[in-house]
Amino acid sequence: MDLVSGFLLVLAAGVLQGTFVLPMTLTRHWEWEHTWATFSFFGMLLFNGVLALVSLGDLPAIYSAVPVRDLMVLGIFGAGWGIGAVLFGVGMDRLGMALGYPIIMGLIASMGALIPLLVFYPGQVWALQGLVLLSGTALVMVGIVLSARAGAKKTTENAPEASSGRRAFRGAVMIAIAAGLLSSLPNVGITFGTRMVDEAIAAGVSSVFAGNAVWGLFFALGFLVNFAWCLFLMIRKGSIGAFAGPGAGRNVLLGAAMGAMWIGSFYAYGMSAANLGTWGPILGWPIFIALSIIVGNLWGLWRGEWKEASARPRVLLNRSLIVMTIAVVVIAISQVL
Repeated sequence: MDLVSGFLLVLAAGVLQGTFVLPMTLTRHWEWEHTWATFSFFGMLLFNGVLALVSLGDLPAIYSAVPVRDLMVLGIFGAGWGIGAVLFGVGMDRLGMALGYPIIMGLIASMGALIPLLVFYPGQVWALQGLVLLSGTALVMVGIVLSARAGAKKTTENAPEASSGRRAFRGAVMIAIAAGLLSSLPNVGITFGTRMVDEAIAAGVSSVFAGNAVWGLFFALGFLVNFAWCLFLMIRKGSIGAFAGPGAGRNVLLGAAMGAMWIGSFYAYGMSAANLGTWGPILGWPIFIALSIIVGNLWGLWRGEWKEASARPRVLLNRSLIVMTIAVVVIAISQVL
C-alpha cells in the first residue's frame, strides 16, 4: 500500500510542479511582478509556514536547537535560491512554458546532482557514478541547445527582420540558464540541514516530515528575496495600486493557486520518497522531474505558444523534450550506482 501511495504522490507532485506556472498566464491587468509577489507570499511564506507548523509542531524549539552556523549557511543558500526563483519567473514569462520549463528543470535536475558531487565528493567524479552523472549532464546541455535552436527558429519565422527580437531571445535563454543553476541550490543546502532534520526527529517528528524543517526555513528566506525584488519593481514603476485595480481579486486567487500547487508539489514529493523507500531515488525523482517537464511543455502547447511555428521548430522542441527526459533518467540512475 505504501508503494502505491508513493507512486500516486509522486505523480501528483509532478503534475502540480508542471502546472503551477499556468495561472500566471491567466492574470489580467497585472505586470509580472504583481503575480510573482502574490505567488511568493502564498507559496513560500503562508502555505509553507502552515504546512511546516502542522507537520512539525514546535518549530521554534527545533530551530533554537540548531547551531547558528548551520542556520546562516542555510540562509545563504536560501537567498541564492530566492534569486534563482526570481529568474525562474522572469524566464518563464519571457520564454513561455513550452520552452522555458524544459531548460530550467533540466538544469535543476543535472546541477542539483552534479554540484553536491563536485563539492562534497570530488574523488567520485571519475568513478562510475560520476561518469554516468556527467553523461546525464551532457544530455541536458544537448537538450538546452535543441530548445534554444527551436526557439530561435520560431523567433526568426515570426519576425525575420527583428534582430532586437533575437537578442531578446538570447537574453531570455541566459536568464533561464541562470535560473536553473541557482534553483539547484536546495540540493546543496539540504546537506547542511541534516542536523536540523535530526533535531526534528529527536523532538518526536516522523522521519517522513522531518525534512520539512529545512524547507520551512529555506523557502521563507527565499520569499524575502522574491518579494523584495517584486516590490522594488512596483515602486519603480509606481504600480502598487494595481493590487486594488480591476480584476485584482481574481488575480490574487490565481496567485494563491500558483503558491498552493508549487509548495504542494514539494511536500507531496517528500512524502512520496518516504513511502517509496529504496525506490525513491531510483524512480521517484526522475518521475517527478520528467513529468513536470512534460506537463509544463504540454500546457505551453495547449496555450498555443507554438501554433504559429512551422514543422522544423516543433520537431526541434519535441526532440529537446525527449532528450531532457532521458537525461533526467540517466541522472537518477547515477544516484544509485
